[in-house]
Amino acid sequence: MSHSNQFVQFMANTYEADELREIAEHGCASGCAGGMIYYSETIALFDKYRDDLFEIMENWQDETGEAPNIKLTDGFAQFANNVVWFCAELIAYEMIQGDE
Repeated sequence: MSHSNQFVQFMANTYEADELREIAEHGCASGCAGGMIYYSETIALFDKYRDDLFEIMENWQDETGEAPNIKLTDGFAQFANNVVWFCAELIAYEMIQGDE
């Protein structure tokens, strides 16, 4: 079982197709991803899906040859938020590509 399946399943269970499209096209920073707006929400998701999130980023790095541009220098809350948003946007994009 792939660790990323749990976060992917969370995304599939939480967001409808139109919401996934909004996340993929406009990004979580636009406020369209209910449940992933506040640091308290993204830190909770980071804590719950930490291994899954890092696996998603590692897979992306293997496929693209580039590391995600996410740094810890701005503090843990910002780091956790950026990791969750990066993965959510990537998964949303992949999900809507499968629908087209």
